[in-house]
Amino acid sequence: MIASAARLRGWWRALGIATGLATSVAIVSGLVGCAAPAGPQAMVVQGPAATAPRQHPSSVSVTVLGGAETGALDSSNIGNADLQNAIEASIRESRLFREVLHGRGGQYELAVSVIQLNKPTFGTTFTVELEAGWSLTRGSDRTVLWRKVVKSSGTSTMGEAFVGVTRLRLAVEAAARSNIQQGLADIATLDLQATPEIAAAAPLK
Repeated sequence: MIASAARLRGWWRALGIATGLATSVAIVSGLVGCAAPAGPQAMVVQGPAATAPRQHPSSVSVTVLGGAETGALDSSNIGNADLQNAIEASIRESRLFREVLHGRGGQYELAVSVIQLNKPTFGTTFTVELEAGWSLTRGSDRTVLWRKVVKSSGTSTMGEAFVGVTRLRLAVEAAARSNIQQGLADIATLDLQATPEIAAAAPLK
């Protein structure tokens, strides 16, 4: 009887460990999930934040470099095409320029290059930091009128999303949205009709 009781306790202990492991795997699977890229619409600046203090009566085209696609085993990234679409939509929303031409050919060319995207690995609150280089060039003579490194951040909490990959994507989108808002706000302060000497680009900082 003693041996049987000991064996029975061993079975129950093994069953408890197996159940605990299964529960842990289920929890981790729920927290990890499948990563999704930052959505273009979620990165668009809308509402009062999109209102430009100055509107330029010219056309603009947008190009984006430095982004990355989101792989099956990767965390959320910002794709070039998605960021470009978000910037174009934000310009239309703010009416910063009279017209946005997809591709090249605008009177002004806005180039944005993703320099760095810092993402956390663990935590209940995710804060993502984004650094991007912005430049505005006049198409007629290729004069660079303005350039700046824009730094932004975005935060998402468990109250917004319990699943980790979703929470990270929301933080990435918030960082991109803030970056776009800052970049367009700076362009809105430019006097694009000024002479090249007045509107000359400042060094990157």
